[in-house]
Amino acid sequence: MTYSDRARDAFTRLNIDNLQVVEEFYDKDIEFHDPIGTIKGRESMRSYYKKMYQDLKLIKFEYTEAIESGKTVVLVWKMTYAVDKLNSGEPISILGNSIIKFGGAEDKVTYHRDYFDVGAMVYEYIPVLGWGVRKVKEKLGEH
Repeated sequence: MTYSDRARDAFTRLNIDNLQVVEEFYDKDIEFHDPIGTIKGRESMRSYYKKMYQDLKLIKFEYTEAIESGKTVVLVWKMTYAVDKLNSGEPISILGNSIIKFGGAEDKVTYHRDYFDVGAMVYEYIPVLGWGVRKVKEKLGEH
């Protein structure tokens, strides 16, 4: 199984009832970054996923591209998710990509960085704040 296959497989299997994927996939010293924050260590990573997945009604990834060089993988994806508290519980889709580096003694993920528009993910769906974010994007020419 290639490194990109391992990454896609882990994210396909990961859910609130299958958090052991975190132990299988991530090194104990994982360093994770996304637009919301930074996490260090596998236990913190597990807590992050537990909190994130507990309110999800739906999450799925569609991978449009995978670039692999040595033990580094870049996945380009579209994530569709739904939570009751945003968009009246209707699915929301965002585009993003992940840089994932494997290593360490057990050849697990030691570095994971996600890039995505957090405004498109959350802020645009919060009353008043969402209106403001959409207006700013309109002024900047984004639609």
